[in-house]
Amino acid sequence: MLTKEAIRASEDAPYSVFSGVEQRRWLCVTTARRIDVCTSHLSTDGEAPGSANSTQCLELTQVLASRGRPTIFAGDVNRHASCAPKGHWTLIDAAAAEDPGIQHSYGNLVTPRLEIEATTYTDHDALVVRVRLPH
Repeated sequence: MLTKEAIRASEDAPYSVFSGVEQRRWLCVTTARRIDVCTSHLSTDGEAPGSANSTQCLELTQVLASRGRPTIFAGDVNRHASCAPKGHWTLIDAAAAEDPGIQHSYGNLVTPRLEIEATTYTDHDALVVRVRLPH
């Protein structure tokens, strides 16, 4: 996750459950314009109810819903179903050449525009989301 805006604060925490030995976390930063920019990488154990991924998705939904500011999220959620809270849009990398449909972006900022860029030396194409910021 990249932002041009200066970062004023950050918050992160691990999810309550994991699949395997990798600890998965979420990260949100608050920019100088009081916009939250968040990211995460959810477990790869599938999105069936009760899976680590499904539990992490529910926790991510709660984190994003609780931000209280304009928010944009982007990350590898390793699932096709959205984790976006009510009132947020969802964009996915369905047109990606590598593992399509499992990288998502959610937000409550206006006019999101999605671009997919080919990459080298990684297992995903780049998910580029541009949004218009409030003045």
